[in-house]
Amino acid sequence: MKVGEKSVQDLVLLPIDELQKFFLNLKLSEHETKIAERILTEINNRLDFLTDVGLGYLTLNRLSATLSGGESQRIRLASQIGSGQTCLMYEHD
Repeated sequence: MKVGEKSVQDLVLLPIDELQKFFLNLKLSEHETKIAERILTEINNRLDFLTDVGLGYLTLNRLSATLSGGESQRIRLASQIGSGQTCLMYEHD
């Protein structure tokens, strides 16, 4: 399966900040854009959150067991921000 000119395998090997640029510059036909609009919005939002919390250097093929404690916390934070939850309180050690 390919997205643009890249395979899914190629995409998961890109650092998140490069993957974000790829999706922002992805050229699709009008028909393809209509089909992919919702998923591309979700992909771009999640990549934005990961970049915003300083994880743009990670790749999507990275095993969670290899992440540092701080990286894991930032991923959880980005996930919670992306979920649209409200009334959350965060504790700092």
